[in-house]
Amino acid sequence: MKRTLITAAGVFAMDGVAKLLAARLLNGGDVALGQWVHLTLTRNTGMALGILRDSRLAGILLPLAVVACGWLVMRRYHTTPFTQTACGLVLGGFLGNFAERLFRGYVLDMIYFPWLPWFVCNAADIAICFGAALLCISLLARPQDWREKKTEETACKSRK
Repeated sequence: MKRTLITAAGVFAMDGVAKLLAARLLNGGDVALGQWVHLTLTRNTGMALGILRDSRLAGILLPLAVVACGWLVMRRYHTTPFTQTACGLVLGGFLGNFAERLFRGYVLDMIYFPWLPWFVCNAADIAICFGAALLCISLLARPQDWREKKTEETACKSRK
């Protein structure tokens, strides 16, 4: 749990600093960091890819529901450092975007990939995607990450 919280706090802080710098330095301009990545400031009043744009209530309730479901699932399993890190990335990204959506009514996005013209994101979005990818890898290739707590408790009781 400690690893999850430390990772989440690091992502939250990094995302906050990135958004603060973007808000102060980009002022409507577009900065090319080579041909693959640009920095451009946008305000997203929706969720991922602008879904449910301008629906503030949905932008608050749906992410809370997703995190609550994730917590309910993960509490059934013994966590490993791998899954703790993955969950910390998702949680930190969630908190970064959720806090901004809650207090500002929108999320600042600033990382633009010209080869993905429909996608502008921020550090929190990248952390969420990376954490979700790690969880998928864990599900597909790391069975040791998914030992149920009840199974082990039942096995211990039956041995006695």
